[in-house]
Amino acid sequence: MEIRWYVLLVIIAATVVTMIPRVVPLMVLSRFELPAWAMRWLNYVPIAVMAALIGQELFVHDGTIPPISKNFELWAAIPSFIIAVLTRSILGTVLSGVVVLMVLRNFF
Repeated sequence: MEIRWYVLLVIIAATVVTMIPRVVPLMVLSRFELPAWAMRWLNYVPIAVMAALIGQELFVHDGTIPPISKNFELWAAIPSFIIAVLTRSILGTVLSGVVVLMVLRNFF
């Protein structure tokens, strides 16, 4: 098997480019303590990112907004959200979403 050095160099370069935005902030921020307002602000970042990802999946399909009656993902998200709030179980939430979506797609 022939080794292509440029492929290896591209892999190494991609690794370095991927690691820089992850490691540098960690190294810089570990040197000092952030103020309380910054820590409060950073607590909302994961929630905001998750809401943006889920919102796009629930409301936009193939670049258009489907009618609510045909938006099965949105209807499946409602009982999943209720189960998540009541049980705080990831497994129960995912299973309820999958089962409800399966029922909706197969019977409606």
